[in-house]
Amino acid sequence: MDERTENMKYKILKIGMENGEWRIKIPHSPFPIPHSTQRGFTLVETLIAISILLVAVVTPISLIGDSLHKLYYARDEMVAINLAQEGIEVVRYVRDSNLLASVPWTKGLHNSNEKNGYIVDAASISGATNSYFKKCNGNNTECLAPQPIYFDSATGFYSQGLSVGGTVSLTQFKRLVTTEDVSGNVNEIKVTSTVEWMTGGQAGSIVVTENLFKLK
Repeated sequence: MDERTENMKYKILKIGMENGEWRIKIPHSPFPIPHSTQRGFTLVETLIAISILLVAVVTPISLIGDSLHKLYYARDEMVAINLAQEGIEVVRYVRDSNLLASVPWTKGLHNSNEKNGYIVDAASISGATNSYFKKCNGNNTECLAPQPIYFDSATGFYSQGLSVGGTVSLTQFKRLVTTEDVSGNVNEIKVTSTVEWMTGGQAGSIVVTENLFKLK
């Protein structure tokens, strides 16, 4: 048995008298034990590191979510702008059709001395005037607020003259077209087309206004 093994076997404890007292001495191991002088992370340092990591991960995710919302809002805003302009163009079409038919130029789209509200169905513009430019519910009820807009996936057209079913679905958009007199001028009316919508809980609104004149 070599000396190192002998030390392990017999020199585990040493008992002796020191300064008049009995003391137990535990000798050092004869084997080399590596010892690191590097200290570990404290709890505070660990918490700080976790906080920095969370900021580094969560912030980009929040920015991506916000960017996507703005992208969807911008998409809906572009659709709303076109729907609002469509309302103006339908009124212009009615005026021009009246002039070509040699009938009063505001026939079917305006009653003097009052503000008139209408819904628009541009997809039916080839039919009679009251099929694409009419008051609420297809009767003489004045539209006082923006009315729902529908989308037909079969034709790709938006319309206010449809109902849900088949390829037709309700959209997040609503529109109201109004016409009113311009004070002191019987040959001019003010047309306002308002479109409202919701994108992810955020409300949007577009208002397009144009004055139309009686052409000679």
